[in-house]
Amino acid sequence: MGGIGLWRWWLVLVSLAVCLFGLVMALAGTGGPMEFFAQRIDSVFWGQSGPPPGAAAFQRWIYGAWGGTVAGWGLMMAFIAWVPLGRAERWARNAWAASLALWFVVDTFYSIYCGVWINALLNLALLVAMGLPLVFIWRRVGSAV
Repeated sequence: MGGIGLWRWWLVLVSLAVCLFGLVMALAGTGGPMEFFAQRIDSVFWGQSGPPPGAAAFQRWIYGAWGGTVAGWGLMMAFIAWVPLGRAERWARNAWAASLALWFVVDTFYSIYCGVWINALLNLALLVAMGLPLVFIWRRVGSAV
């Protein structure tokens, strides 16, 4: 298991940050700490005038549901990094890689397709933060199983 300890901690911390981001997204919606992102997303679809009232109600729901999903995914990834990756279990490495790849491809495709570049850039940063450590530990995980 030697050599994965630092990366395991990194993955746990990044995953908990993702969980926290999801909770903030769900609780703040388009305001407060999420206002920076919301303004850049809104301008893609509604210009500088902002969303119409019906869309604003939809946004409250979608940010809540989307934030809850992000928070749950981040928490699950933290648990996978903490326990099974800590034990160098191959299935955990493979599940992490598959989940990360599927999320990145689908989410980033639609972000670029719709012109929401801020989300695509955020995705790229998260892919590096969660994927690069996996590359570093890839061969070390599963060798003990």
